[in-house]
Amino acid sequence: MIKRTPISVLVAACVIPPLFAQEVSLPELEVVGQPIDRSVVQPEEKPAAVPDVADLLKRTPGAGVNANGPITGIAQYRGMFGLRMNVRLNGTPIESGGPNWMDPPLHYMPRSLLESLDVTRGIAPVSSGSGVGGYMEAKSKSSQFTDSEQFEFHSDVEATGHSVDEGYGLGGIFSLSNDRHRLHFLGSRDDGDDTEFGDGTIKGTEYERNTYGGGYGFRMGNHEFGVDYQRLDTSDTGTPALPLDIGFTETDRVGGNYIGFWNNIQFETRLHYSNVDHQMNNFKIRQTPEFCQLPVPFCAGDDKRFVNADSEDIGYGVKATFSLWKGSLAIGADGHDAQHNATVFDPDFAPFFITNFNDAQSNVYGFFSEWTGEIYQDWGLELGVRYSRVEMDADKVNAFPAQLVDANPGMFPMGTPPRAVFVLRERFNHADRDQTDNNVDWVVKLDYQMDPALRWTFGAARKTRSPSYIERFLWIPLEVNAGLGDGNNYVGKVDLDPEVSHQLEFGFDWRTQAAYFSPRAYYRRVDDYIQGAPVTDPVVTAVSANAAGDPTPLQFTNVDAEFYGLDADFGYRFHPQWRVDGVASYVRGKRRDIDDDLFRIAPPTLRLGLTHERAHWFATVESVLVYRQEDISDTITRDPDNPNNNNEATPGYVLVNFYGQYRLPNQGITFTAGIDNLLDKTYIDHLTGFNRTLNSDVPVGQRLPGPGRNFFATLRYEF
Repeated sequence: MIKRTPISVLVAACVIPPLFAQEVSLPELEVVGQPIDRSVVQPEEKPAAVPDVADLLKRTPGAGVNANGPITGIAQYRGMFGLRMNVRLNGTPIESGGPNWMDPPLHYMPRSLLESLDVTRGIAPVSSGSGVGGYMEAKSKSSQFTDSEQFEFHSDVEATGHSVDEGYGLGGIFSLSNDRHRLHFLGSRDDGDDTEFGDGTIKGTEYERNTYGGGYGFRMGNHEFGVDYQRLDTSDTGTPALPLDIGFTETDRVGGNYIGFWNNIQFETRLHYSNVDHQMNNFKIRQTPEFCQLPVPFCAGDDKRFVNADSEDIGYGVKATFSLWKGSLAIGADGHDAQHNATVFDPDFAPFFITNFNDAQSNVYGFFSEWTGEIYQDWGLELGVRYSRVEMDADKVNAFPAQLVDANPGMFPMGTPPRAVFVLRERFNHADRDQTDNNVDWVVKLDYQMDPALRWTFGAARKTRSPSYIERFLWIPLEVNAGLGDGNNYVGKVDLDPEVSHQLEFGFDWRTQAAYFSPRAYYRRVDDYIQGAPVTDPVVTAVSANAAGDPTPLQFTNVDAEFYGLDADFGYRFHPQWRVDGVASYVRGKRRDIDDDLFRIAPPTLRLGLTHERAHWFATVESVLVYRQEDISDTITRDPDNPNNNNEATPGYVLVNFYGQYRLPNQGITFTAGIDNLLDKTYIDHLTGFNRTLNSDVPVGQRLPGPGRNFFATLRYEF
């Protein structure tokens, strides 16, 4: 029978946890000598070798991370990433503050405050929200109700250090709670210098992030209320795969929730609000580039630019669940209203500006129904349908070069750069920017428990995604693309169609007392897939070449694509204190309308860990085997006229890691330490972007290498 209660098996000696398409409730356990059975990644499984929570995704079947910077990892799952993923924090969707996704959702979860990272294996239920690519949820540490009227104080603090960037992390939570009230305060700090690799230093990879917040909860009978607040301040943080670095990101997030029972009906509601102020620049951390070829003041000398961006988002969700037939039926509604602004400036020439996005709005209203239950002995079924209405609009835009034409129309005839910007502005401002999509998703999942050791799973789904405000409303060619990291300038298209994905999945879960094996095979066909295609408009090309340094820009366009692959996790305990665990992933992403591959698709990967464990400690030696990736997108990056990327095939590599953990009995103290990239190998992670930082040991346009040998340690104290 299909269930979705998260598994929470706390095994101190876990290395690589298996994941399932559905999750089964189990009690909390601490077991030595039994197979591991869990579908959430706990941060204590692997010490904080790097500060980015997204790095944990590498340990789950089918998942990976597009690393544009040290704390700017974008989640990838089975070839899809970024805008296509539904990534939430404590059940709440996150709206990035900037148009280049320097603050993707997992940026808002410092590793020292992470309780778990839950990745739904395969097809996500419609109740989890919209998201054509997959569903992930990061859960933060929080206060918990107790069973007594007496208040109890709890603390969970940790300190981490890593040598590869001379960085450190500090964080913790302090809580006071009883059976009716819970109160907590939390905070963290992450700070580091440039990352070292085998052949030198990756310049522009320093980072600084501070987080603090608190929460309160009240319980009365079958009713629980909660409210949480978080403030995040990121400053002077490098993103070398992008054209700018983070000057600051200042974010306030507040949310409230209610869970309760009324006449045997469970109600869940949530509200959330976020406000992000964000500034990017290309001169404080990195050497200022020269890309503008025009004989005008704002192109003289180094081309300094900074961007002020902001976003505001308010959202809600409500769900009612009750018993029906041999299962449960959930009916609900959710949605959010978001708006974005971004303006480009030149600090050396005050009149210059480009209004990139002006009150770009996206209003989403969703309704869903989902039934989960047993249809026959040992057969479980999940049926779900979702309808979403997406309303988008944007206000008129402007730019300094276009204003010159307004003021002096006779001085700038056709063919001059200011006139070209004027033409693009007028096209956009007179276009029908009010766009509405009506999207329908459905999910069918079936499982069969053949015997106590073997369960078969089958799934089919239709998932949809409307274009983002970036893909629709980017009116002038700039390197703005939600963190694609491909080095191209892009321009949007207002009348893009929504993506429509049909997918199939098949697999099984086999486990005994000594072994487990959980493979999944899948196929996904995507109509109207949105990606860049070569621009044919000479006006766009002229602006991009002369003012923005790319003579071959791309336009967001509807194409057709497909994905297929296989991923699995497996393990075997061959001795009461010895076991081996592994994760294997393979995905292929292709265009269907032309003979081409998709961009930034993970290469085949195999991760193996050999663990020796005892009651209070474990030690693991781990190997990571990554195959050569030669399926490269010609459309996106095989461009000899663009110096910002050199998208050759990436060679395969093998890494060796070692780490271990010791817990003092009955003391609440845990010490973990290890070495990543033990042999200090220089290698290229295919999912990193192309270096955009001058004067680095990595040439401009080359893929960023992975970190070098890294010694790390974490000390955690729970009281």
